[in-house]
Amino acid sequence: MAFKTISQTDTLETFRTTFNALSQDDFGDIANLSGSISSTNLVDAMNEVIGIATSTAGFTVADDTSTTQIVGGGDTLTVLGTANQIQTTVTPTDTLTLSFPNDVTISNDLTVTNNLTASGSTHTLGTIEVSGNTIRSIDSTQIFFNDTIRVKGVSSENSSFVLVENAVGDGTYVANISSTRADRVIQFPAIPVFRDRIAFEGTTDDTFETIIEATDPTADRTITIPDITGTLVTTGDTGSITSTMILNGTISTDDIADDQISEAKIADDAVGQDQLKSVVNLQILNSSGGVLKSLYGAGA
Repeated sequence: MAFKTISQTDTLETFRTTFNALSQDDFGDIANLSGSISSTNLVDAMNEVIGIATSTAGFTVADDTSTTQIVGGGDTLTVLGTANQIQTTVTPTDTLTLSFPNDVTISNDLTVTNNLTASGSTHTLGTIEVSGNTIRSIDSTQIFFNDTIRVKGVSSENSSFVLVENAVGDGTYVANISSTRADRVIQFPAIPVFRDRIAFEGTTDDTFETIIEATDPTADRTITIPDITGTLVTTGDTGSITSTMILNGTISTDDIADDQISEAKIADDAVGQDQLKSVVNLQILNSSGGVLKSLYGAGA
């Protein structure tokens, strides 16, 4: 297309001839426009041609911002990807393959709205590593949970006890502790944090607890809880033991303190009944202090 100008000093004839040449040589005769083009002006005809060319020999690409670009004959579509994010492969004659490399790096957030399935044996989330069925911290030896955790089962490393959450029937769950050892022993670790103790909170959640603690044993010790309903008695108890708790015949002479009446010779009627009530072991002595008779009372 030639570049034509008309100056201010040109005549009308110059303008006429220049315009005719422009429409004839540069724009062309509209009558010669192909019948497949329905547009009657140059701009619309050009847009129509582009649409036809794109639909038959090209295509349009668009991004998530609705920005479009026509790719026609002679154009090249180049797909660029940052290292460790996307890789492309072009194969004859018209195949473009987009794929991820073995190791993918995402510099910003990754949001998954549905299920996420990861294959492989080891996965790392921050400083938490999941390897098979083992979860551990890779920067320390502890994992901290800021919220309440409910688990279906927890067992110790040597399987001496198992903590299982069981339903009680009213929609709540309680912890059930059981042993998986052959001897059914539940063994607590001898470390300063626990010190072999069990603490019971009671019905009121306050600062007071009942603590059962084991003294460091020097040999195997066994404490048997009897098969009977009752109250455990401690050395500090002064009011729980009653006469019904003492089996007849279980208190022997050695268990009764000796109280002596030591006069020369005591006749059968020399000691009154009130005195006998205060005596557990009544000994009748001769004038030399020898025991002639020992009478054992109930101690009341």
